[in-house]
Amino acid sequence: MTSTKTTARSAVALMTALLILLSLVSPPAANAADPSVKVLDTASTITDPAWFSRAYRAGFRLYIMHSTAWGTCDPWSRTQTQLKMALDAGLKIAVYTRDPNCWQGGINAAGPYASQLQFFAPDAETGGPQVTRAMVDGVKATGVRPVIYSGSGMWPQLMNNSTAFSDVPLWDTDTRNINYNTWRANYLSPAPVQYGGWNTPATMRVGVQQKFNQNLNGVMVDLDSFNATFLN
Repeated sequence: MTSTKTTARSAVALMTALLILLSLVSPPAANAADPSVKVLDTASTITDPAWFSRAYRAGFRLYIMHSTAWGTCDPWSRTQTQLKMALDAGLKIAVYTRDPNCWQGGINAAGPYASQLQFFAPDAETGGPQVTRAMVDGVKATGVRPVIYSGSGMWPQLMNNSTAFSDVPLWDTDTRNINYNTWRANYLSPAPVQYGGWNTPATMRVGVQQKFNQNLNGVMVDLDSFNATFLN
């Protein structure tokens, strides 16, 4: 009887030690209120469907692509092919155009996949045209959500620091020389900077571009983090 009790106590002690050890080596749980997901954006040509599957296995959950032929408002010939490959791999999709005046062409370029777009992003970037309310309302009228892409160093110069668009979700940009191998999705990193009425507790950005020009399995992409609760 004593031997049985000793064995039982030893088993309990061993199990307790294992649980403690697992708690030390396990990664911290994601913030349930504001989970982040890995996102990539690119204007690159991608011909291999397996590339998207590898990106999904690496933790990416959203693919954002430039959907018109660069420098024009005409649909890019690769847009629908690449959107379909991304969807088939399990990724969500969104599109943007470098020229925000091309918003209609950018959405039309998605063809039958337009209804699955998470958003269209007018690009408010230094050296480009200003974003207007007509653009934002035009995107909304198609049934696609508008998300403004900009940054604290670009918006004040281009838009005179207007706060008239703070009701539109923000895709922020604050790029750093991060190490892809240790990168973890966090849409609140780097720390949000207030501008244009955004990045307050009530108007927090929904995503942030964190690194330019990362070679991902032979394709140049930008790395982003997004708030997963914003994505459908």
